[in-house]
Amino acid sequence: MTGTGGQPKRDPFWTHAGLAAAVMGVGAAVAAALPKVTEDRVSALLGVGIATVTGVLALVLKRRAVSQADLKAALKVVGVVFALRGVGVGLGLAWVVSRGLSAIAFVGGFFGVYFALQWIEVSYVMAASKDTAGGDE
Repeated sequence: MTGTGGQPKRDPFWTHAGLAAAVMGVGAAVAAALPKVTEDRVSALLGVGIATVTGVLALVLKRRAVSQADLKAALKVVGVVFALRGVGVGLGLAWVVSRGLSAIAFVGGFFGVYFALQWIEVSYVMAASKDTAGGDE
């Protein structure tokens, strides 16, 4: 694909992956620095870690689905990633609660990163779809 003036188009994936990495790094830094109690820090970092792993997987799978230009594949990816995140939150909460750690810190860590990553994923799909469609659609 070429952009205006015959220049090759830049893949929006790498821009969005960089933004996602920045969000993950900020989330980890906040989870490591903000909680005053060590147990809360562990819970928050676990939440950020699960959100990070599922976020990376989501972005890669969405890139693959967008490259196929198949709406069914894209919808399957949304469902699979949603289920993976649900399982991750459930297992993480079970682990945190079974050890007497803070569920609130875990949830805060997970969803603090998740919401930002979700916006980045949606932005990526929109940008990649626009490129696939050929412009301003």
